[in-house]
Amino acid sequence: MLTRDHWIAAGFDALDHQGYQGISAEQLARRLNVTRGSFYHHFRSRDEFVHALLTAWEADYADRMLAHAAAGSSLEDVLQRYLTIAAEKRPQRETAIRAWSRIDPLVAEYQQRVDQTRLSFAISACRARTDGSVDAELVGRMVHLCLIGGQESGERSMPAIFGQRVQQALALLRASSFRPS
Repeated sequence: MLTRDHWIAAGFDALDHQGYQGISAEQLARRLNVTRGSFYHHFRSRDEFVHALLTAWEADYADRMLAHAAAGSSLEDVLQRYLTIAAEKRPQRETAIRAWSRIDPLVAEYQQRVDQTRLSFAISACRARTDGSVDAELVGRMVHLCLIGGQESGERSMPAIFGQRVQQALALLRASSFRPS
């Protein structure tokens, strides 16, 4: 029996392989080998489907991701987990949603909320695990931008190497005479 979850999984598969252009009732129905009417049996509209799809994405790519990162034992461990888990997620999905958010206000709302949640987490982790000599907001923002840049640049295909580079950068920052201006 086909459920809403099947449709959402098909939506994620479309994002992973076709980008946001694959998100239509017709294309998803073909992907599931059912009629388009089945889509409207589970969702009243495309917007309702998009809300359900992006709510699932937000739960996985923000809430669960950050819970995993928060379990780190040190700042370096927390931030490495933050970046590594993001790198290990399906990169096409994240890139597709970011591209989609540029043209769809509903998607932009979700993307902005996920970005803000992630940024707030990175800054809070830095504040909680550094002394006053480090500008926690600056470091948190840099790490957050590394997450986005790593996803967009292709570094995401090498999560272990990317995580090591972040650890090296944090070690250099700690060892330097870094003083916020």
